[in-house]
Amino acid sequence: MTPDDSMDTLAAELGVRADEIRRVRSPRGGVLLGFRCEPGECLDLWRRARARYEITGLWPVITHTSPTQWEWADVPGDSHDEKAGQSIIDRLVELQANSLLAEAQWFKRSYGSGRPARDLEDLTRRLTDAIPAAGTWTPISAESALATFFAEPPRWIWLVPTEDPSRLPEVLDTPFTPNHVPFPGEEALSYRDHANVLREWHDRYGAEICYLDTSSVLLSVERPPVTPTEAAQVAIEHWAYCPDLDQVIGGPPEVAAQVSTRTWFFWWD
Repeated sequence: MTPDDSMDTLAAELGVRADEIRRVRSPRGGVLLGFRCEPGECLDLWRRARARYEITGLWPVITHTSPTQWEWADVPGDSHDEKAGQSIIDRLVELQANSLLAEAQWFKRSYGSGRPARDLEDLTRRLTDAIPAAGTWTPISAESALATFFAEPPRWIWLVPTEDPSRLPEVLDTPFTPNHVPFPGEEALSYRDHANVLREWHDRYGAEICYLDTSSVLLSVERPPVTPTEAAQVAIEHWAYCPDLDQVIGGPPEVAAQVSTRTWFFWWD
């Protein structure tokens, strides 16, 4: 069976008519298929297609954009993981340490945590203690996230042939985050950087791409952290990866609350 046949077969299993299917050829190679979905049905279709991935090799992605309107980058970006043996997440946390501690000043004022955090280890301890007391933001489901974080709900599902769904940022040239410049020389995150971050979280927590578009990612997480300390540590990773979380989720305790759920959302201004 050819990849096109697999796409057509899966689309038919999902109840999609042939005349509803849109196809494009990616400049990275391969054909992508997309079809519209009703907002209340997108996650059900995603889950059904996800359940067939090991057989079809087609990863489903919920998005706002038709494949025929997608904008491709001229050149895929290289990774900024410069230190041998250091993960991209560790690199981001290292480079963002001062910003993280500065953000903790807001955390200190809002939650009465006393003196400023000395370092990231101190911040982790304070954040661990503050997680149960946050109480101002209730972690939400993937269904609620898609309805809450966007002015208009997504109405497209893509089927993308890939052996590694974590690499989809490189395959699809997204998300585009030029305002997040954590690296020396004011360099933004590349698509490969995004893919490397998502690969680490997939390996550790079973995080999988559910929604993806130009400035947002929604992950479905199979094994989120179960202890407050680990949730605090991963919240620092989330903040280093996506500092704009304060605009859509809240402060460090609210980010840690998200970490403890099976839905992780990221958005860059």
